[in-house]
Order: sequence, then C-alpha cells, then structure tokens
Amino acid sequence: MSDIATIIIFKKENGEEFIFDDKYVQLTSLENKMLIFRFEAPQDILKEGAEFFSNFKTYEHIKVDIGGTGDIPCYLKSLSPIVGRGPKKTNGEHLNGIFTLSLQQIVKAPDLEEEHNCQTCALMQDGVCSIKDNSGMTSCDDYEK
Repeated sequence: MSDIATIIIFKKENGEEFIFDDKYVQLTSLENKMLIFRFEAPQDILKEGAEFFSNFKTYEHIKVDIGGTGDIPCYLKSLSPIVGRGPKKTNGEHLNGIFTLSLQQIVKAPDLEEEHNCQTCALMQDGVCSIKDNSGMTSCDDYEK
C-alpha cells in the first residue's frame, strides 16, 4: 500500500486550506519550477475551488501539498475561468467543468559564494575572483561574452 495520500491540499498563509481529491486534479507541467494544475470535476466542486483561488492576488504566496509529501512554497501566477464540459442539466449548465491554475515554485536563490568554484573559473584573475570583488561580471558566461 502506498504512503502517498490521494488528496492535494492548497494552503493560504492564514492557514485556510482547500482540499481536492486527486481524481479531479492533473499536474500537467513541472518545467522550470512551474506547477500547472488542471482541474476537471463536477461544477459544485469546481466553483468552491475557484472561489478559494479567486481571493488570491497574482504573486501571492500559497503552499501546495501533493499527496501528503510536504508543502511546496509557491506563488500564484494565473487562474483560468471555469469552462463547462460534458452533459448539460435541464437549466443548460454543464454538469462538469475544467479550469487551470498556474503556480511558480519559490526557490531560494543560490549563494554565489557557495555556488561559484573559483579554482577552475576563468573569472579568477591574479588570485581574486571578479564575482566576489564586484567587477560587474556575474558568471562565467558573462566573462566569455
């Protein structure tokens, strides 16, 4: 039996949470620390979820816990409107719908002092690293240009 839960929890900084069953959520992208979620569910579930996210401002912080694996700090990039899908009720509203949510994972910026290896770098001149002495060059790529 798997230790990964079948829910995805979205958490606001004030502690408010919204929980989606993972059968309604598909993670469609993980490239460049972007998390793009596609939600497809009955309209009532989607409306609750969309209402939770609609109170966010662009770039507001949010945490997402996928299957109980731990919080991933992110900020909100975009939220699409709900689009009806599938069969319709007698009032003409679709039974199901979809919307997408784009989050950008917050990653600590690397410490240049820790990340930069002066021993093998072309920026090392006369025993001094030009990154560390504020020469204006910030990487080996800048030096090569």
